[in-house]
Amino acid sequence: MITTILGLLLVLAAAFYVAWPLLAGTSPPSAGAASPVAEEPSTPEHEKELALRAIREADFDHRTGKLSDEDYAVLREELEGRAFSAMAAIDAANALHAVPAGSAPVAPPSGAAAARPAAEPGGFCPACGVRFARDARFCPGCGKKLPAATPRGRRRA
Repeated sequence: MITTILGLLLVLAAAFYVAWPLLAGTSPPSAGAASPVAEEPSTPEHEKELALRAIREADFDHRTGKLSDEDYAVLREELEGRAFSAMAAIDAANALHAVPAGSAPVAPPSGAAAARPAAEPGGFCPACGVRFARDARFCPGCGKKLPAATPRGRRRA
């Protein structure tokens, strides 16, 4: 009889322990309190990363047949627009920080130097969209081998 009572008390204690989070409940957060899931501030870098991630997902969905060619083209165009606008905002912010206050902007060079930027970027990885340097052989983001670039200024014989 004692063992039955102890067993019953043990089962009730375990049930109460498991059900406590459900019974305790949480009070709704007040207007001034931060929510447990805080949204990240919308920065151009964050927007760019979201757009690139969405492009990769759309590419995957298209390859697996979940998206038709027409839907893929429309979605890809919209997502590329978002990514390009975020990149333009990043470049604009970087340009604002690069010019010291009170100084006049430097005029772009003329002639052959104007046709080619000083630090020619390599481009973007076709697999993950991460920017890589011109002389890079592997993507810094995903590690895949990058397509070989032809050397500039020299022609193959």
